[in-house]
Amino acid sequence: MNQLPLNIPLKKFHEDNGAKMIPFAGFNMPINYTTGIINEHKIVRNHCGIFDVSHMGQILIDNNEINIKNLEQYIPLNLKNLKKNKSNYTFLLNENGGIIDDLIISNIDFKGKSNFYIVYNASRKNEDEEIFLKCAPSAKTIYNKNCLFAIQGPNSINVLENIIEIPKDMNFLDINIFKYEKNEVIVSRTGYTGEDGFEISILIEQSENFLKKILKSKDTMLCGLGSRDSLRLEAGLSLYGHELNENITPVDAGLIWALDKERLNDKKLNGGNILIDQIKKKTSKKKIGIISLNRSMLREGMNLLDNKNNIIGKITSGCFSPNLNKSIAIGYVNTETNFKNEIFCEIRNKIELVKKTNLPFIKKNYKKKGGNNE
Repeated sequence: MNQLPLNIPLKKFHEDNGAKMIPFAGFNMPINYTTGIINEHKIVRNHCGIFDVSHMGQILIDNNEINIKNLEQYIPLNLKNLKKNKSNYTFLLNENGGIIDDLIISNIDFKGKSNFYIVYNASRKNEDEEIFLKCAPSAKTIYNKNCLFAIQGPNSINVLENIIEIPKDMNFLDINIFKYEKNEVIVSRTGYTGEDGFEISILIEQSENFLKKILKSKDTMLCGLGSRDSLRLEAGLSLYGHELNENITPVDAGLIWALDKERLNDKKLNGGNILIDQIKKKTSKKKIGIISLNRSMLREGMNLLDNKNNIIGKITSGCFSPNLNKSIAIGYVNTETNFKNEIFCEIRNKIELVKKTNLPFIKKNYKKKGGNNE
């Protein structure tokens, strides 16, 4: 029997602000507001957009040797080397090196204790938390106490620093604890849009007041899952359940950069030998970007074909790109595909020529030392 979707804490606030709500990952979530997905997309690229991502998992795990030892069976990072007030993109891996989930893990002092703070996908909460509690029985989920907001766009620092005292020299993947009305909030310079931005974990009872203050800033608006998806797709970022799943490894997904090379040789790491073997040889699939050459829309599940009409892969995500004014997609193709030959897509029972391109589709705009760059 299917369960009814849960409500995020500020559901009524979003509805009062014109949100169209849809079921997503077990929650009623805003897909867009009255201005529409394209306008929300453009506000993030040019100014500042606010996403309520309180459906996502948040957990605190004591930073100690026993928990590190247990977590490193699943996480391909050297957690002892994760510096204080830093975050890393990583994975939980199964025995075959497949991705149980992708997540952000951070090292912070919270309420006087050294913790790993992990943000993970709503659709994988049960699977992830079974592992976290097995590795660290004292782990504490905090999404029942805290909302999570993503403040994204080139003006995000200017908007946020009027409300929370955030230093301008905070860089991409930095994280720290700040005060908002005498309470601690977790602020990381992260996001999943390809733009500079922040994610803020804040007490539920303070969250509506916080959003109202943010929305007083010029050229700032609430944004929904529709624009969040088109933004991450333009930035070439993988999404769990689309580009990532338990049958796809980080090597398959072109995410070798997120693997700690020393940890791959650690026999404790799930699938380490398989990942090493994939790196040395060649995986059976390759992730690519695809651009429509006409007005046809590229969608998840469409077949990709070679010039002899042989199926060589599938699209895993597709949408209209407001920045490119074209339909774009991410997909996997067989590694033996000859990219000198043309690639086609089966669209509504018609075979159409498409363009293969490298990812990302646009330049990322993260705040790094020395300036904004990818």
